[in-house]
Formats: sequence, C-alpha cells, structure tokens
Amino acid sequence: MMGAIKNKAACACQTGATGQKGLKFLLLPAALAAAFSHAEPLQWDTCAWGQTAAGHACTGTPAALTWQQALQAAEQANNAGHQGHSDWRVPNRTELESTVDLAVPGTGAFWSSTSYHPAPAQAWGVDFADGSSSPSAKTAPQALRLVRGGDDYRTPGPATTPPLPVPSNPSETAQVTATGGGSTCGFAKAGFISAAALPAPPTHVTLAADPFDFVLDGCTPGSTVQITITYPQPLPAGARFWKHGPRPGAAAGWYAYPRAAISGNTVVLTLTDGALGDDDLDATNGRIVDAGAPVVLGAGGAAAIPTLSQWGVLLLSALLGLAALRRKILSIFGIYRLPVKR
Repeated sequence: MMGAIKNKAACACQTGATGQKGLKFLLLPAALAAAFSHAEPLQWDTCAWGQTAAGHACTGTPAALTWQQALQAAEQANNAGHQGHSDWRVPNRTELESTVDLAVPGTGAFWSSTSYHPAPAQAWGVDFADGSSSPSAKTAPQALRLVRGGDDYRTPGPATTPPLPVPSNPSETAQVTATGGGSTCGFAKAGFISAAALPAPPTHVTLAADPFDFVLDGCTPGSTVQITITYPQPLPAGARFWKHGPRPGAAAGWYAYPRAAISGNTVVLTLTDGALGDDDLDATNGRIVDAGAPVVLGAGGAAAIPTLSQWGVLLLSALLGLAALRRKILSIFGIYRLPVKR
C-alpha cells in the first residue's frame, strides 16, 4: 500500500483545442456531462507553469516545483490576476487524470492537489507519458498546470446523507449530517462498513456499532466541521469514539478520539481539516478523510481494580469466620484480660 500505486487514466472528455502536448482544454468529462450540465466548465491554463504561450504553442520549460510550491504558484497567479482571473488552483487528481490523451502522449509528471491517504507526506501526480497516476513525496519536483472553474468538483456531494444501511443489520439504516466547512463542503464518500473492513482494534476495545467511513470535500481549507451520526439503536452506556488512521508522527492505527460526544443513539464529531482525526493530515486541501466507530472498553481501557482469585476469596472467608468465632467464644466465657500489676 505504501508503494507507488498506478492507475491508467482513461477518460472520454468533451474538449476544445489541444494545448500542451498530452493535455487538452477540458470542458467536462463526458460521463458527467449529462448529470452536471449546470456546472461551471473547467478552464485550464494555456501552458504549464513556467512556460509562455506563443499562439497555439507553449515555449520554455515547465517549472519543477515541490507540491507546496505548486500551491504557492496558484496563490501567486491569483494575486497577479493571471489571464484576468483570481480563482486559479492546483487541479485535483480526478481533474488531472481526465486531461490525459493517450493518442497524443506528452512527457513529465504533473502535481494534483490530492494528498495520498496512507502517507500524508505524499501527493498524487499524473505522468502524461503513459497516463499513469502515482503518489510522490511532496518534496519531489514536478510540473504544474493550473485550473479554474468546475464547481461540481468542489461541491462533491450533499451535506446530509440519505439513510444508509448498516452491515450488521441490513434492515436498519443510519443517517449522517455535516455542518460547517463552508457552503461547498459535502460528502464525496459516505457509508457504514463492516468491522472486518478495518484492522482489529486492541483487545480491550470492542466496537459497539458499525464503523462510519467518509470523505468530506470542497471544504474551506483548515476549517472545522461537525459530523452528526444517528444510529438506529441507542449506544451502550459509557461508549466512546475511536478512529482508525494515521496521527501526526505515528503510523495508521486505532486511537481514542477526544472531540466526540455520544448521547443515546447519536454521535457528534468535531473535526478540523488537517488536524487529528483527518487521515490525510493536510490543512490545505479542504478535504477530511475519516473512519471510526463507537466502542466500549474492557479492563485494559482503564486502571483495573485488583481482584482476588477463587482460592483467595475462600481463604479470606475462612479467616473472617475464625475471627468471628473467637469473638463469640470470648463473649460466652466472659474471658477478659487481667490488669497488669505494677
């Protein structure tokens, strides 16, 4: 999983004239054109960042940028009103893959804004020589082509899910609502998954309900959102919320999430883009990735109270019985302690 994952980008697109070799002026992926006919079309920069447009050609060499420098280049373009606009951005992975034209291969890898979920220090890029996409270290040098528009990419889904089935009881459903994060913040992915879909939690942790796995996208970078999960049945008393994913300086694993409130059948999570609880740990992409579930803790989850073994209980009972018998004998025979002569 940590190695490079490559996928061939194969997308039929509605396009205009061809610009940079291997890139097309994308209007909208054909597969989405009917569903999102109201969307603002994508407008791609004429050339890669660092090149100059000369008629229908691009001259010069694309700038080799780190991922952070690519984000800064978009900000620089907006401050300068590049081509008369101030809403340029680094394209996400889906948008960048949709520009690949395998019939007219280009050269070089280009950055997307999409971080690589299992390794937040990496981000996805697309190689226009063969149309493959793969994650690279964010410090690696790659090219950049800016894009603007495309509201439906920044508004990936609703802020409230429809009733979602729960794997442990398919006849029941649960529902989730997101608030905050800006007007375009919505679910790009949302669903309850089987406990077996995640690594087993520590032995003292037992899942109390099916985990909720989701991606919020289109949010204001660095913003805070609240996720309200309404389960079909009340959760056990004392239930807590645990997440599975990476933490700053730690590999992916289970951990107690402190910003959660549980009452009855409702869980309210407070999440901040790029902070603990956002699996991509990236505060610049407006994307929150998460998976977690209510749990109950066993003896290992808190300081355990020492208990006696069965033989220990019997021995203690015998000693208490002997002490009681001695007191009774003393009371019957009136035995008392004689005073000491001086």
